[in-house]
Amino acid sequence: MPIQVEIDTSGAPASVAWAAVGHRVVEVCSRWRVDDDWWRVPVSRMYYTLRTPLALLEVYHDLCTDDWFLERMHD
Repeated sequence: MPIQVEIDTSGAPASVAWAAVGHRVVEVCSRWRVDDDWWRVPVSRMYYTLRTPLALLEVYHDLCTDDWFLERMHD
């Protein structure tokens, strides 16, 4: 699902929003980068596990298109 993300001065997500509802990021629990399929269409993504007041989110930033997506949510 596409989402909107505001980043902080270090480049990490500070808030995420979808369906006109924003969620403040309390903590970036982990982050990792995935670069794959270089021989076809390049895939380059930065994944984040984020803790918000209501849920634990896994989001990624598509570094090729500069778009953000919600991968999964744990409540």
